[in-house]
Amino acid sequence: MNKMTCREKILSQDYWDFILPGDRGKMADNIPENSYCRQQMDFGYESVSVDKSLLSPLNIEEYWYNSIPNCYTLLDSTGTNNDALNSAGILQVQNYPTLRLMGEGVMIGFLDTGIDYRNPVFQNIDGSTRIAGLWDQTIQTGNAPKAFDYGSEYREETLNEALRSEDPLSIVPTTDTNGHGTYLASIAAGNADVNTQFLGAAPEAILGIVKLKEAKNYLRDFYLIREDAVCYQENDIMAGLKYLNDLAENEGLPLVLCIALGTNFGGHNGTTLLSRILDQYALQLNRSVVIGGGNEAAMRHHFSYTISEKMSQPVTAEIRVGSGINGFVAELWTKLPMVVTIVLISPSGERTRQVAFRQGYRYNFVFTFERTEVMVEYRLLLENNDSQLLFMQFKNPVAGIWKIEIESATDAGGEVHLWLPVQEFLEGEVYFLEANPDVTLTEPGSTENAMTVAYYNSVDNAVDINSGRGYTRSNLIKPDFTAPGVRITGASGEDRWVTRSGSSAGTAVAAGAAALLTEWILEQPGAKGVNSSQIRNIIILGAENLPKMERPNRQWGYGKMDVYHSLDTLRRL
Repeated sequence: MNKMTCREKILSQDYWDFILPGDRGKMADNIPENSYCRQQMDFGYESVSVDKSLLSPLNIEEYWYNSIPNCYTLLDSTGTNNDALNSAGILQVQNYPTLRLMGEGVMIGFLDTGIDYRNPVFQNIDGSTRIAGLWDQTIQTGNAPKAFDYGSEYREETLNEALRSEDPLSIVPTTDTNGHGTYLASIAAGNADVNTQFLGAAPEAILGIVKLKEAKNYLRDFYLIREDAVCYQENDIMAGLKYLNDLAENEGLPLVLCIALGTNFGGHNGTTLLSRILDQYALQLNRSVVIGGGNEAAMRHHFSYTISEKMSQPVTAEIRVGSGINGFVAELWTKLPMVVTIVLISPSGERTRQVAFRQGYRYNFVFTFERTEVMVEYRLLLENNDSQLLFMQFKNPVAGIWKIEIESATDAGGEVHLWLPVQEFLEGEVYFLEANPDVTLTEPGSTENAMTVAYYNSVDNAVDINSGRGYTRSNLIKPDFTAPGVRITGASGEDRWVTRSGSSAGTAVAAGAAALLTEWILEQPGAKGVNSSQIRNIIILGAENLPKMERPNRQWGYGKMDVYHSLDTLRRL
């Protein structure tokens, strides 16, 4: 199939996208070849766009839960850069005479809202670009990257041509109207700006950029995501990862992947497909992965309870739903051998029958007085670390207190976890009355071999109340460490400067620090390469622990990142 025909299918709302690992690559074999398009990604994964008229309604059993692309949003909360870099020990290693670490010879890759490539903080002294390659998935007028059939790629030569032009956008029309991607890249790798006294963490690093296209409507409808929410499809993110990996390989550079995207959907145990592929990158030589832990700790979107083997009464999770909510999704996860059943209770007291476990069965309930429809699907995810999933869609829920009664259907006990969507996907007030702020790291923050970063206020040395907390559902120690992320100044689109707080800022600081450590390791005699585990261990070695605080813990991980102290500790060993 030629590139143009495939591009039309990838972009069309009439084609649904699915992600297939290598062992599930036969999904589309019984569909006519001209009715689907495949895009290859790294480690045997592929994205398949299929004519929806040939498919059954979307559900997690028929299409396999992990094959339906998850939706991810920006890890940005509402809300002096040098203070943050000083607290993280970055200014010290930039200025120390025998170190002078600036990220030289290292690429940092970003998958986000794009970049304002015309901003001087992304240019060399001579005005040339520091961006090796930029893939804009939203523009279809240019040439797509070699490995893909959609979007437009702009390499260094073309970007430099645009920068020399009186009208750069006539040559490279990509922009960052949101500003988040520009902000992220500037904190991690921006040049010095004298007027604002700004400096990025790794100001001599090379940049690789992917501007993600927005998720298709069928996925927004499936996850009941609010209409104006910023969200990106898992398969587009995975394709972007391949692009950055190929770009770094072509340039002969080590690569640090900066992932400031997150969601509450998924098992929170490192088994989403995005987590799995990030884990693979993190294990590769000269590849490091830095992931933000999200902003969900104080949002009351997580409920958990430990059911004992002898419990005779059901556990009740109460969800407060405000007015004007068109819908939301909830996911309930347990670990086998415990299997649970549920009963749903509306604000007026109307109860469903017991939703007993039937693999692959969908329950559809219509509450008479509330005029609310709730769909429940069961799945035993043996491929997802022996988990049970109840996937619930609440459509047009009436305002009030909705209850989910949970009861074990087996003799085994265990933990029950429920997650509501991240705040950015909701139209208003939806939260648990008895929420648990722990295990609130957004996915893919549970990725085992990547670095997951919490964020704190460098002025008062306190973890931000919204910073996602560990551990993972499988009790893996995450976050790994904490970086400054409160009131961080960075560049935005149209030559503007903004001060923001949130997981994105902390992730960018940590990604820049990872680039500095990559540079340092590769400068050592006999060094053959570096990976995420080495970077993580060096940071943890010098991480600062607060007095009387357990180490590690769910908020700080192993403590506050301090790059200078980490290298100083290595020197003294």
